Amino acid sequence: MIKAGIKKEFMLFSRGFRLIGVIITIIGISLMYPLLYKSMEMMAGHIADMGQQIGGEAQDQVTGAVDSINGMMSSLEAMYGGSMAAVGFKTGVSSITSTGFLIISLLLMATAGGEQKKRSVIIPNCAGLTPAGYVLPKFIVYPLVIGVLSFLGGIITGCISNLMYNNELSINDIMFSSLCAAIYMLFMIALYFLIGLSTGRPGISVIIVYGGSTIIPILLQSLDIDRYNPFTLQSLLMSSYNDADMNNFILSTVVAFILSVICCLLALMIMTLRRVDNTVGEANL
Repeated sequence: MIKAGIKKEFMLFSRGFRLIGVIITIIGISLMYPLLYKSMEMMAGHIADMGQQIGGEAQDQVTGAVDSINGMMSSLEAMYGGSMAAVGFKTGVSSITSTGFLIISLLLMATAGGEQKKRSVIIPNCAGLTPAGYVLPKFIVYPLVIGVLSFLGGIITGCISNLMYNNELSINDIMFSSLCAAIYMLFMIALYFLIGLSTGRPGISVIIVYGGSTIIPILLQSLDIDRYNPFTLQSLLMSSYNDADMNNFILSTVVAFILSVICCLLALMIMTLRRVDNTVGEANL
């Protein structure tokens, strides 16, 4: 039953816009930030050349605009260790775990409990679908696939940044930050599916999980307990491989995997105890 469920989830994921949408989202974000910062540099250079050709008072105004752009770029460069390649790479990977997660969670609403409201669970239930056959394939397919795609997205961002800025990033930095993003996304998708499957309301689940991913790290940091948890991976991915706290990374990774398994078990337990009422098109307790 579980093997058949995995095949079904892969089939549903690959059909339509879901898988393609996830890939487009991750690749789009991966390419956007390195290209954005490189285009800003090129734009500043073109504006400076244009100002020299214009001359007079207009040249002073153009020079001021160029200085403003260069000042912003210099501040970003200093913030990320003096490398524009790191600026494009780190912001790109970070956006995969924030904006990317939001878009992906919206794309997966139908599979994260949405079918319970659309009465599409009624036929498998009549055919003997068990809670384990319904829940486990989702936790096997989606967190793992999204995690792998997020890792590849980070690699793409790093490679594009290196191509644009003459290999300023080391392979260790690219691999480390990409791995942090992948593990974080795996955990967040598992958490999202726990809430979505348990409530049958994926739209509300998106708000809860995305809002929580913004608020919880701030609360943990204010309480000085922002280590050894999955949310610290978002901070670690901004660090270089040589400067990162490896004990924090290893323990946070272990905790993320353990919590992901717990999410799966909790969802299975809740789905075993609840009753999906297909007669009215809503998921009821």
